Amino acid sequence: MSPQVTDIQVQEKRKDRFSIFLDGEFAFGVDQDVLLQSGIAKGDVLTPAQVQAMIGLEERKNARDKALRLLAVRARSEKELTDRLRQAKYSVRIIEEVIAELKRLKLLNDSDFAVMFARNRVITKPTGEYMLKQELKAKGLSEEDIQNGLDAAFQEKPEQRQALELAIKLKARHRQDEEIKARKKVNDHLLRRGFSWDIVNDIMDKWDNLEEQTLE
Repeated sequence: MSPQVTDIQVQEKRKDRFSIFLDGEFAFGVDQDVLLQSGIAKGDVLTPAQVQAMIGLEERKNARDKALRLLAVRARSEKELTDRLRQAKYSVRIIEEVIAELKRLKLLNDSDFAVMFARNRVITKPTGEYMLKQELKAKGLSEEDIQNGLDAAFQEKPEQRQALELAIKLKARHRQDEEIKARKKVNDHLLRRGFSWDIVNDIMDKWDNLEEQTLE
């Protein structure tokens, strides 16, 4: 026998949530938007399918709200957001629906994300193409989006220019060290940042006149 909605009560701690009672017993809680969307009222008799549909709407809203909170903190790739929703134990179907909605609303766009992330990355922490490419790949981006991100990152300031400017700063930072130690520290730092051997070696070959170097 299908259960009947015997009461719908506003929850004490959250006025935007309601407790649904079926056959005199608490069944589940829902957000006010879910309640309005479902259209149920006191006295309605619900089929098992209707009950599951309401629970599904509630899960979907919770997942969507969590996704929006995560995006409010910082932009994310589709993979990053999907992984976080999986960690929160949302079902595959719900995650796919939420991701599709956010993409439709243009709140989630891997192409835009790749460009923004790459540009910000080289501004806040100068990084070579190799390391930046690995970071973009780890975020689940396509090869096309990765390449667009790399192009944007080095469009105004080429990789060699960024490496040179960083090397000049590092040399000044280690000016009190013995030259051999300073050279090694700068060399190793540039390599750890993902700059290529060719770029690093070219910079180190010009060590004595590093501050005077300019790039065409």
